[in-house]
Amino acid sequence: MEAALAQRVIESLRMGIPPEGHIGYFTVGRKAEIAQLTSRLTRADSGALLVKANYGSGKTHLLRFIREEALRNDFAVSAVTLDAKGAVRFNRMDQVFGAICRNIEIPSAPGQKGIRPFFDSIIARLERSKSTPTSSFWSRLTNNWQWDYSEELDSNAMFLALRAWAAGSPAVRDTVEDWLFQPWTYQSQRKKLYAVLVEGLRRHFRDPRPEWQFYAHDVFRFDSQGYDQSWAALRALHTLSRESGLKGLIILFDEFEDVVTNLRNVAHQEAAFWNLFQFYAGKQFPGMTYYAVTPEFVEKCIQVLINKGRWDYDYTRFTALPTFQMSPLEVEELRELASRIALAHGDAYGWDAAAMVKRATLAAVVKKAATVQIQDRARHTIVSVVKTLDAHLEDVA
Repeated sequence: MEAALAQRVIESLRMGIPPEGHIGYFTVGRKAEIAQLTSRLTRADSGALLVKANYGSGKTHLLRFIREEALRNDFAVSAVTLDAKGAVRFNRMDQVFGAICRNIEIPSAPGQKGIRPFFDSIIARLERSKSTPTSSFWSRLTNNWQWDYSEELDSNAMFLALRAWAAGSPAVRDTVEDWLFQPWTYQSQRKKLYAVLVEGLRRHFRDPRPEWQFYAHDVFRFDSQGYDQSWAALRALHTLSRESGLKGLIILFDEFEDVVTNLRNVAHQEAAFWNLFQFYAGKQFPGMTYYAVTPEFVEKCIQVLINKGRWDYDYTRFTALPTFQMSPLEVEELRELASRIALAHGDAYGWDAAAMVKRATLAAVVKKAATVQIQDRARHTIVSVVKTLDAHLEDVA
């Protein structure tokens, strides 16, 4: 690694945080389990997968590993952290959709997030397709580049958003971005959206629908009719990803335990669980979704519903959810991790850490760190190894 990059990696490790962009390098051991995860990406399976690990023992690390592997395998990816106390509640699909738009990433725009690089790449792909036969998806989507009306996407809202992005000014694109990032704030601003996204762009296309039809059909709303528009918009993101040459959209949900611990209203919890089952069925969204949970997550969900008197609930839906659980790191694997940290530390600060710090010294640090409880073992080892290397570097200096 270059020194500046290695320093950023070590700064993350010093705090026990998986280093962005280098998760794979610091993922050691458990080859069969890792192969199981990566093969699911290769097969482009659909549906949900619960990724189980205890607090502090690698849930976020695993999700970040999946994110890096997905981007490397040509998927669009969106990593969302749930927060019922904020504005990302899993019972609210409009909030979930907004968070997905805010965090979507594509392989061709590393380090950039949001609907802007995603739509820019779609428009670039659309422009290139103008030389293809008229039967292409892009020709059908745009009605042979007239942009007047199309049913090629499930979501009318996403068609309007993409059309405005293709024809609009930077100010129009800002409105599109803000609308998709927080659609619930536009429930009372539908007339403004019509003025900006339709009426103000009529020199670029002719939309045959009268104004009242946009309101009557809830084109600008993502929360009506059981959040149908939110689900349709997610399918549209997946379709656009695939048609642009990617393998689809993968969604990662971190802190998924939030639906149990922070959603207090049982009706909201039931709605959140139903959304999980919808993702699992793969009909509302045909792509892959991953959820970071603790090993006791399913039992917690069932117990919450029982405690609140939901005796008639079909609890087999929870037990039918596919799960993946990574085994804890053994001492030998922690030693391998320590060696890799030493190499990165050497690159960061220009010294031969791997040679100047005795292997026995690092082994002793690992042995001591491995005595803590399993859920804290990996993070404690990482922090302890970096601290030891920092101390040796100071002695050398």
